Amino acid sequence: MDLLKIKHLPLTIVIGFNLFTLFIFYTAPVRWASDNLLLFFIFAITCQLMIILGFNRGYNKSQKINVSNAGFHTFSNSRINFVFYFYAFTFLIKYAYLLKFGIFEVSGMFNFLLIGFVDPKLGYFLATDVSRPHTISWSIFFLISIINQAYFLIGFLKWNELNKIKKGVFLLFLLIEIFYWLGRGTNFGIISLITTFAFAYLFKLKWEKFNLGKVLRFYFLILIFLAGSIYVFSYNLNKRANDTKLDFQDFNIGLSTVNERSKVFEILPEAFHQTYLFVVFYLGQGYLHTSMAFDLPFIPTYFLGNNPAIIDFSDVIGIDTNKDTYVYRLKDKGVDPTVNWHSSYTWYASDVTFYGVPFVMLFLGYILGSSWGWGRKSNDFLSQIVFIISANMILYIFANNNYLASVFYSFALILSLWFLTRVLRIRL
Repeated sequence: MDLLKIKHLPLTIVIGFNLFTLFIFYTAPVRWASDNLLLFFIFAITCQLMIILGFNRGYNKSQKINVSNAGFHTFSNSRINFVFYFYAFTFLIKYAYLLKFGIFEVSGMFNFLLIGFVDPKLGYFLATDVSRPHTISWSIFFLISIINQAYFLIGFLKWNELNKIKKGVFLLFLLIEIFYWLGRGTNFGIISLITTFAFAYLFKLKWEKFNLGKVLRFYFLILIFLAGSIYVFSYNLNKRANDTKLDFQDFNIGLSTVNERSKVFEILPEAFHQTYLFVVFYLGQGYLHTSMAFDLPFIPTYFLGNNPAIIDFSDVIGIDTNKDTYVYRLKDKGVDPTVNWHSSYTWYASDVTFYGVPFVMLFLGYILGSSWGWGRKSNDFLSQIVFIISANMILYIFANNNYLASVFYSFALILSLWFLTRVLRIRL
């Protein structure tokens, strides 16, 4: 496999980052409280190999099949206009549902987020407060989310085709979205916007193989994204800690404790110790909890337990799947399901067992490879959307499956349409 060819670029990015997070986890100056670390390592590497296998199979298929006659191959100006107008008329409903305000309580939503912008610790507490009821029906939120959850993906992909007015409106909504995440005292939404833009940008690259100049320019851009993500990440977590210097014991999670005599602390300058521990627990605690979940028996959730959005749906139809998920049942081991991170592996396992998770990774790798191939070869718009979402899903395996939850209602429709018309070749 020639890793210098652009066809393998997304695979190199997502697998490289996943291996990086595993490296951070295993070299962390932490005594992880789990007896399953070796088993988890074998499991995680198996999942990465399955992603690689699936990607290659999917990409090879995309080179043999032409999808230029499939539906939504292109995205016309009229469709772009519809998405932009729809979002403009419904974005207040989206934020009102998420923040639990009335649709026209704009000042209330603004002040609510301003509290978190000034005090991220309080903003994060308010964001996780489950005592306040929603003021808008879930069904309304569901219907508008089918389009709204794809708004920023479409905007990034179609940026060059937007006129000045649409670009200005898009940037305004982008700033509002960033303010929303800062007001909730969390980093994830902003970082996922950065990676969404980065994956959309890959389709702008016209060369097929790297040369030194292109390698340097591309990875310089990656470093800028990484630096920006670390800055946002560190800013929010330090603000949550009230900008105070924390003791090592403040980073302990349950029975997992910081090893103050670790060689890592001798290598890193003291000024970076706190930020490094933030990174360690942000990237690693989901892996810890996955290894702890290996000890729990499997209780089926019937494909309704793999992310928070589908659990909300199950609640609406009167099925309580949350109590049967590994994430929820880990509370018996002292892991708070509303506060602590979990990897996507744990979420998927609630539906398919841990034995089935590698096959989920095989499927994700397959749709990543085939959508990347069709998105570049045929400039297939629907494949480009599927690629960005699947790439983010794999990139954020460490991060609680929150990315899938943030786009789930839109992705469920888009993936179904894409799979039927591209993979199964059914004409609709």
